[in-house]
Amino acid sequence: MAIHPLETTEKIRATYINYLKTIKPFQNEELRQEFAQAIEAQDMLVKGPLLQIALPYLKDKSIHELVDEGVLSPRFEQLCSDALQYDRPLYAHQVKAIRKAVSGRNLVVSTGTGSGKTETFLIPILDYLLREQDAGTLSQPGVRALLLYPMNALANDQMKRLRRILKEYPAITFGRYINIQETPDTKGQAEASFKSMYGESEPYIDNELKSREEMHASPPHLLATNYAMLEYLLLRPNATNLFDGETGKHWHFIVLDEAHVYDGANATEIAMLLRRLQDRVAGDKHGKIKGIATSATLGAGVKDYGEVATFASNLFNKSFVWDATNPDEQDVVGAEFLPVDSLGPTWGKLSPRDYQQLNEIASSDKDPANALLALKRILTEAGVPQKVIAEAESRSQLMPDHRSQAFLYMILSGDENIRKLINFLKDQPSLLHVAASQVFPSDPEAEQGLIDLVALAVIAKTGEDEMPLLPARYHTFARALEGAFVCLNTTDHPKDKPRLFLQRKKFCEHCGSRVFELANCTRCGTAYIVGAATPGSGLDEKPEGIVIKNNNQYLLQDSKINISENVRNTNYYIFANEVSSSNEDENVTTGEDVAEDEAYENATEVRLCTRCGQVQSPLQTPQCDCGSEYLQKMHKIDLKGKRTLKRCVSCSTRNSSGAVFRFLTGQDAPVSVIAGSLYDELPASKNQNERNHPGEGRKMLNFTDSRQNAAFFAPYMERAHMRNLRRGLILQTVKEQLQGPIRDLRLQDLLAPLVNKGDQIGLFKTTESPTERQKKMAIWLMQDFTPLDRRISLEGLGLLSFEPAIPDTWQEFLKDSVLQLDRKETYNLLRLLLNSLRYQGAVTYLMPDQNIYKENEFSPRNRLLYFRFQEADPKAGVFSWMPSENHENTRSEYLKRLLISRGTSENEAKKVSNDLLKYIWDFIRNSEWNHVLSNVNHNNNRLGVVYSLSHEMWRVKLPSDNFDEWMICSHCKNIYPVGVGEICLTYFCPGPLEPLASHKAELEANLFRINYSKKQLIPLEAEEHTAQWTAKKAAEVQSQFITGEINLLSCSTTFELGVDVGDLQAVMMRNMPPTTANYIQRAGRAGRRTDSAAYIMTYAQRRSHDLTNYTDPVGMVSGKLKPPHTPLTNEKILRRHLHSVVFARFLKWIKSENGIEYKNVGDFFCPEKGSDGREYLRQYLDSKPNDLITELLNVVPKGMQEILGVEDWSWVQQLTNEQNEGVLDLAHEDINDDVSYLKEEISRLWSEASAAHNTRLIDNAKGKERIINQITSAELLGFLGSRNVLPKYGFPVDVVEMQTKHLDPKSGSNDVELSRDLRVAIAEFAPGSQVIAGKKIWTGGGLKTHRTKSWEQVKYVICKNCQKMHQGFENEIPATCSCGEPLSNPREFIIPVTGFIAAPEVGLPGEEPPQHTYASSVYFGDYEQKKSEKFDSSTEFVLDNSLGLPALVRYSRFGYMILVNKGYSNGFYICKECGYGKVVNFVDGGKPRSHKNPITGRDCRGEILPRIDLGHRYLTDVLEIKLSIPPALRGTNSMLSLMYALLEGASESQGIRRSDIDGTLYYRSGGEAPSIILFDAVPGGAGHVENIKDHLQDAVREGYKKVKNCQCGEDTSCYNCLRNYSNQRFHDDLQRGYAIKTMEMLLNNGF
Repeated sequence: MAIHPLETTEKIRATYINYLKTIKPFQNEELRQEFAQAIEAQDMLVKGPLLQIALPYLKDKSIHELVDEGVLSPRFEQLCSDALQYDRPLYAHQVKAIRKAVSGRNLVVSTGTGSGKTETFLIPILDYLLREQDAGTLSQPGVRALLLYPMNALANDQMKRLRRILKEYPAITFGRYINIQETPDTKGQAEASFKSMYGESEPYIDNELKSREEMHASPPHLLATNYAMLEYLLLRPNATNLFDGETGKHWHFIVLDEAHVYDGANATEIAMLLRRLQDRVAGDKHGKIKGIATSATLGAGVKDYGEVATFASNLFNKSFVWDATNPDEQDVVGAEFLPVDSLGPTWGKLSPRDYQQLNEIASSDKDPANALLALKRILTEAGVPQKVIAEAESRSQLMPDHRSQAFLYMILSGDENIRKLINFLKDQPSLLHVAASQVFPSDPEAEQGLIDLVALAVIAKTGEDEMPLLPARYHTFARALEGAFVCLNTTDHPKDKPRLFLQRKKFCEHCGSRVFELANCTRCGTAYIVGAATPGSGLDEKPEGIVIKNNNQYLLQDSKINISENVRNTNYYIFANEVSSSNEDENVTTGEDVAEDEAYENATEVRLCTRCGQVQSPLQTPQCDCGSEYLQKMHKIDLKGKRTLKRCVSCSTRNSSGAVFRFLTGQDAPVSVIAGSLYDELPASKNQNERNHPGEGRKMLNFTDSRQNAAFFAPYMERAHMRNLRRGLILQTVKEQLQGPIRDLRLQDLLAPLVNKGDQIGLFKTTESPTERQKKMAIWLMQDFTPLDRRISLEGLGLLSFEPAIPDTWQEFLKDSVLQLDRKETYNLLRLLLNSLRYQGAVTYLMPDQNIYKENEFSPRNRLLYFRFQEADPKAGVFSWMPSENHENTRSEYLKRLLISRGTSENEAKKVSNDLLKYIWDFIRNSEWNHVLSNVNHNNNRLGVVYSLSHEMWRVKLPSDNFDEWMICSHCKNIYPVGVGEICLTYFCPGPLEPLASHKAELEANLFRINYSKKQLIPLEAEEHTAQWTAKKAAEVQSQFITGEINLLSCSTTFELGVDVGDLQAVMMRNMPPTTANYIQRAGRAGRRTDSAAYIMTYAQRRSHDLTNYTDPVGMVSGKLKPPHTPLTNEKILRRHLHSVVFARFLKWIKSENGIEYKNVGDFFCPEKGSDGREYLRQYLDSKPNDLITELLNVVPKGMQEILGVEDWSWVQQLTNEQNEGVLDLAHEDINDDVSYLKEEISRLWSEASAAHNTRLIDNAKGKERIINQITSAELLGFLGSRNVLPKYGFPVDVVEMQTKHLDPKSGSNDVELSRDLRVAIAEFAPGSQVIAGKKIWTGGGLKTHRTKSWEQVKYVICKNCQKMHQGFENEIPATCSCGEPLSNPREFIIPVTGFIAAPEVGLPGEEPPQHTYASSVYFGDYEQKKSEKFDSSTEFVLDNSLGLPALVRYSRFGYMILVNKGYSNGFYICKECGYGKVVNFVDGGKPRSHKNPITGRDCRGEILPRIDLGHRYLTDVLEIKLSIPPALRGTNSMLSLMYALLEGASESQGIRRSDIDGTLYYRSGGEAPSIILFDAVPGGAGHVENIKDHLQDAVREGYKKVKNCQCGEDTSCYNCLRNYSNQRFHDDLQRGYAIKTMEMLLNNGF
């Protein structure tokens, strides 16, 4: 069954809209209607589907015909089989590539996905081998062809292909050399591993060399590997036979698959690797080796082939040419498509109804013969000429295994509607309804008709491995909200209503009044205004018709927030009548004192002018200076330096991570909602083995650009889906149980049936024991009995209820009270009062012996909570039935409102409610109601006897069809099974209760209710696939996904390439990919082996790139592709490759001279006896071997040899030196410090254990022995890569790690490798920051220390006026900035080149992404003068004549960029001795009085560095632009707006990932406009800004389009134009109007 594109898109749209309405409720009906109207607007949130087709490729000659021509060896007749067919026509581009490769040319093949790129290199390689066989040399072992892949999965795919092709041709050998798990050391291990991994699914053949020992002894003809393993092979002495001697002389081909991934710094790495390889195997004769590169996305066609050839030349260090006028001088081959006319004559066309009938038959499981008969009958009845039908039937008989598909292919080839569709879509995709109107004009069934026609064209094909008649994909897009904004000046609006906007605006487009940003409480729906009161003197605006006065305070939007919504200097404003007192119950839930609660979040009454935004004291004249007489009475909630508003001051809900939020859709929640909706549409796998797994083998890929986002999304999605599954399963089980004779159903009665129900849907793993299964179900039941998310719980949505099971013998006791309640009303009142404690978690738990309350599912409430008559104790988790003096709790406040509704005065209600509460308590304690209570002695003896609600005494009930007794609050929308009168139980809620039956339609549209009520419950297993896994774990996860054990794989770019993941119909992208090339690759994972069109869903996050492409998604789906480029000037990358040459020679030498072979870290750095590896290396280098210097001169590009110091050997000092400051020295000290410390600890522990006979100390000592073994047994070459000694191929440059190996392996520390480029690490790994990997949270605990090396500490000052950074030693910082501003209060930053340490606490991810300290600020530190003068082509500015204003530009490879992470603006506390670190909070309590060593856990008394920042300095490519701009546009805000517009334009016009370039301003002298500094984000540079320099006008033009076409106000900016996460500190300063004005001048000659 295929995904229905239209129904799926509509379902996603409805799901997303319902989700937003559910999580963003409004109490205010007018705002609720405005919000609903805004999000339901056409294309506001969801756009699509777009239909895209791929034209069939033109076919040419077969292998047989090329043999007859003499192009290929006659031995192909013997080699060919079904896996490589002798007589099957090849595509024209394959034939052209084969001819060129066989003739000896280097070659680039740039054709689309599914175009058979593999044959373009494999057939020429096989031809070469077959001709060697004729010559009698094939029997000589040795590599002839290297197939180099960017990831193991691609190598594995190729091996499957080679097995099928070569299983009957033993003369040709092949092997895959990758990780130790998949390429074991010995032949026996490899055989066992192969059979364990593949069973009978893959042929076991002798000419496949499966082990390392086999390939070392007799290298295979074809070697498949990845670039990281090739690096290791070049280094390892035992792999020398692959490259050297008799077996190393046969090299002839190097094939680079997926070549488009090698761009910029990535390309530098691979280019250097290939230089080293070719020098190793061929020396100065490497011209004999032919290079072949393939990719689906290299450039935008013929016009870019010249650039593609240049890229390949630099990558391979070989000649690739492109002469457009000479076919013999063209080394780039592109795809050739089948002309439409070649499909043959047309016979007519069918109707939408005909296609629907045909599709129903073709996509069914009918017997092929019966299906063919049915197809013929429909076609005959539709009037298709019998001659056409007969000819199609006759030709289909030649394909007996695919008769129906072949028959359809022949029929549809002549269908006029197919021709019409091809002609309309051949150049670019189209919205489905637009394409349908072209094919079926004026037909009411046009869309469904087109869907059926496309489905048939995808099914139609002439063989198993043939392309369908019309490959097709559907593309749908959704977008994030970046806030909700409101104009409150209702008097100037039609109908006196507020105006709500979903685009950021400063002023209302209807009345010109100021617009404010909205936030709301997700529990009660109360609306807040959020912003910062700012003096008029600080405003950069001139609103029309409004006079701004310098001394007045104006409430402005304040968007300087980070991703986790933490804000500073921001306050919340709430309408005056909404303020409540604190709810004492909420303080107990969060464990906070009432006194602490009252100390902040105080509400102060103010007046707000709804026209100009002036904030006034209530004591001022009730008229604004702008002339407006309408001042809105409000309360300002002062956060007093706290990071977020934890308590809603309306309903008093408290949450430690925040209770009130802006209307920003999170990064993950909406994606999980959309992905879940898409997952439900997936059909089960056709493979029976896969259907046996949870989820029946359904598979979906979810892509994201960030490894952290990918890692977080996997558990988040799994948890969100499991919540729906959990509640759906409970609901189904309850319904089944209550269908029988059972009427009194308790929680404990549900446990066994729930386990059985879970078994039925394949919920449990076979490894889970009966107790573990029961425990899981017990947790599920208790999660809904005492829900943390009550609004979306089963009870909160009217699907079931819990009621106290009380004997009917209890006595009525409130009939004569002031409330005058009858028996039923009394029961309901007591039930509601007890519910107030049940909702807070004061209950007993199922399976008490398992202590399930401690599980993470109950966080942050995972402790036992109790209640007693009076005196709450938040710290001990004890509620009070009665409120404390001068306070309220849920029960007292509810009773107070109930009494007032029954006639009691407000003054008396407080006392009467307390008296009544006491009376009710006494009754419960002394009546049959006492059965509901469970009493225990609190473990704190001071508290004595405390109570909880016994879960055993509550029955589960289903509502009636008419929702009898169920009520809903018209104000806060909370739902209750019963009510007393019209009073809502929600704290302080003024809304009346109404019968739920009157809201049935609204209720049944609730997204969560729909999800819980689904009949089909489909489990989901999710996992991440990122570079944070070890190689072993990554391979395991990938295999589990392919076999259907994992349903959703959340991947970063690791899975983007041509990996065959089997039967995959859908791909989800969590963000808009950086480029069209990335989009094509990700989308191309779906639909490769299915008989249905692929469905691609993309979510546009809150950033300019995403939202721009959401506006015009066609540009992302089929936009222009920029050719990659290969810079060879990155000093840091080249230096690591230089080291690799050195280590390859050294390791070979030490084995030959001393018989030493270094395999692990311990052997090299801390051997048991003799000299260590560093000492031997120094001896080797002291001799200055001639063969080493010769190789270095061959490998290092000539223009970089002097910079690296190759000839004078000065490069050695960077590797190792007498001061022990080289990169190898740092690694040496690191290892030896750790091992020495651990050995001392072990000795101490054994000594103490012996004296005290303490087994715990013995266990501790053994644990540290395991850690030593873990450290010393680590693979040497991988370790050296992680320490910047050798290339690492993760492509960062300054790599540092967050050490986790000191942690207990049970935490999962052995499965993860956390390393980042230093510029990223100073934020992600900083003390207090959190990283998620392997479904665990790892927290930065400090900085790695070294005994012999201290961190570099740099003084700096940021000018308050122009933001220019001055840095150096104290006496190097001037007293005055170049802009004239005095400089004072210098700060200091550490450069943590030694890396970071993980804290001992390893957590589990929750609902919020891991916390990071604020994004690091970037500054320009001027040029590195000596290098710039010596190596830059010029140090002068050059006039750029392409722009309308005078523009001076200077490009340099040696610009200093400086990043600083100030934490929460106050820096960090860092211990100089142990590295312990702590971020300084907003409210600083001073230095820590004590701390523990983050590695040892022992007390440390080292010196704490106070308030120090983390920083990084690096050289990179910079482009400085000085513009002659009119003085009115030279201000900082104007120049920043121009700069970010220029960056966005450069990214779009040059196809550069936006994250790969950035910018900053730099003031050279006072009075001048600042320079715009654009720079490559990669240390060492990647050539991006040099490219921008050559296309500056294009960058301006594209940037202008972006800012001009945006829909936000010109006096502000949004994520669609100038804003992104990294520039958030400037958000309120950026105005697209400034960028528009300046760019118009730049494009229009200054006018």
